Amino acid sequence: MNMNLTCPECGHHFEIEESQQAQEKQAAALEAQKKEAEKNTQRKLEEQRKEFKQEQDAIKQEQDAKVEAAVKTQLEEELKESTKRLKQEAIDEAEKNTQRKLEEQRKEFKQEQDAIKQEQDAKVEAAVKTQLEEELKESKEILEKKLKDSEALAQQQFFNIKEQTDRKHKEEIKKERSENKLKEERMLKRIQELETYTKRDQRVELKGEAAEERLKEDLRKRFPLDTIKDIPKGKKGADLELHITLGNGNSIGMILIERKSTKNFSQTWIKKFEKDMEASQAIFGVIVSDVMPKLHEDKGYFEVSSKMSVMRHDSAIDGIEILRKGLIENHRNKAIEEGSKDIELTANVFAFMTGKGKEHLEKIK
Repeated sequence: MNMNLTCPECGHHFEIEESQQAQEKQAAALEAQKKEAEKNTQRKLEEQRKEFKQEQDAIKQEQDAKVEAAVKTQLEEELKESTKRLKQEAIDEAEKNTQRKLEEQRKEFKQEQDAIKQEQDAKVEAAVKTQLEEELKESKEILEKKLKDSEALAQQQFFNIKEQTDRKHKEEIKKERSENKLKEERMLKRIQELETYTKRDQRVELKGEAAEERLKEDLRKRFPLDTIKDIPKGKKGADLELHITLGNGNSIGMILIERKSTKNFSQTWIKKFEKDMEASQAIFGVIVSDVMPKLHEDKGYFEVSSKMSVMRHDSAIDGIEILRKGLIENHRNKAIEEGSKDIELTANVFAFMTGKGKEHLEKIK
């Protein structure tokens, strides 16, 4: 009778005989199979151990590489920070030593310069003081003489011009009255028929603009070095600004001019012109008119105030020239007066700049 058995290790099926021989044979086969199974098991375990060890070695190498990189980075940062700190400490120490040496040199240099300056200043001050006293005395004498001469000349010129313009004006008035009487008789009827309120105002405006242009041209011819500015029509203010520049472009003062070309003189002009002068900060103001007020109708000029004048158109340029000369003379006198006040300071500065100061500036440069 045969019997089937299955190996518990490998699952192999065996047929077992009931005889003793078969049993022994079967036992030997089982033993051999058992050894073979153990051998296979040991081999597989050994392979698994090798694979596990390789995996552990790879993980360890990777971790070691990361740790080594982190340690290297940290060491580099610490080394860099340490180097930077050492350099900064060395720089700070060098700067302290340099500043200390510079401060010592400055003190020594200042002491030497102060000693030299005191000695030179004493010599220069004595020499300059003597020279300035002589120059100041001479300048005052010259200035007083110029002031007297200019005042006398201005008065004489004004009286000559005034007398000449008055005489000329009287002759022109006589001539104009005789001519105008005949013209008025001939043209009265025609004017009354043709002239309307609008046209009359227009002609007055055109006549005034033409008179203003002629005055501006005369001012340019007489004073070519000055600046003449137009005040645009419709803008608040007078007609012209005469800026006295003496040819250097810098205004030393301004004369405000209003040109009137009408048949009658209006007192309202004066009040308005006073406001225009105040707004423009003019030094002098002149109203140039074809006609004079009734109280001054035989004159070519009359003074409203110390700063404002009314002048007849045919003598206005000469009158403006007198005002201009007075303005220039006043400007020069003020400059001389200011210069005399600062002459001592200027001399001291000049002496310093040409002596010790020059050497000091060259060293600084």
